[in-house]
Amino acid sequence: MLRGFLEKDNVFAVGADRRSLTSGNQFCDKTYQIPRFTEEEAYKKAIFKIVEEEKIDVIFPSLHEEIELFQKFRSELDALVALPESEHAELLNDKEKVYEFLAEHQLTQYIPKYVGFTGTHQIHKVLKESFPGDPYVVVKEVTGYGSMGFSIVTDREHYLAALRKGKNKYVNVDDYADLDSDDRRIAMEYLSGTEYSVDVLLHDGKVVTAVPRERTGVSSGIVLDGKVVFNEDLIHAATQITEALADNGFLNLQFFETAAGFKLTDVNARFCGSQVMSLGAGVNFPYLYLQYNVLNEQVKVEPVWNTRMIRYREHFFIHED
Repeated sequence: MLRGFLEKDNVFAVGADRRSLTSGNQFCDKTYQIPRFTEEEAYKKAIFKIVEEEKIDVIFPSLHEEIELFQKFRSELDALVALPESEHAELLNDKEKVYEFLAEHQLTQYIPKYVGFTGTHQIHKVLKESFPGDPYVVVKEVTGYGSMGFSIVTDREHYLAALRKGKNKYVNVDDYADLDSDDRRIAMEYLSGTEYSVDVLLHDGKVVTAVPRERTGVSSGIVLDGKVVFNEDLIHAATQITEALADNGFLNLQFFETAAGFKLTDVNARFCGSQVMSLGAGVNFPYLYLQYNVLNEQVKVEPVWNTRMIRYREHFFIHED
């Protein structure tokens, strides 16, 4: 997000973090050290103080864990919060509820085969009844994000074969059953096609732009290599889903391409880190949000298709004296 503001003279970026020194500080005009989000009242008080002192127009939450917190008190703030505005905000961070909602709105063509269950001890029953004969089944926590809570469950033979190849997300079904967790989860068909993300900005109930990205190389949920691509069917799918789920703001949707069409695997109801790929293709989503919601500039968006991004590590050297 900060990279999208770097060359904008009309944006003053204020960073806030529980640490006094972060790499993000280097891209901010001013920074504050604040309590951790788990200290809810102290965190809230610090945010209100920054909004007042710096005359903040928009807050861009960047942690998944902050979403629920900001949803609680966004109406009390004298600033916009760059999270989706929706009558269905409570379901945006729950994969099972999103699928149920899409089914109710005749969008079943985008839903992969899945089943919800409570408690890891149920996994044997789930696989036997819903996925008989499937060598691999994906299991996620319904509120998980990134690669957290994500496992590919399989039998011992396939687990050992995956382990020999260094694939660490594969789990032996017997071990998974012994996790002794009562979290709500979904088991989903294993999809092996091309994976895509789609960055979407809505305004007043209509999609302004939808930018698909091919996720070529991914590590621990972070895209290391990818390309912005034009795909009319994928743009149509993202538009239908987004306009059903929200009224205003930014969402990121993740899909797999299958023989039966594109299947939705995740909804990220915040500005995700990988949307920086769209910036390279000429679509500055954070600034675009400001244009539509603060500056009243409804600009035309023309992505530069087939733009490829490759990430690399970068270093900062700070002389603390």
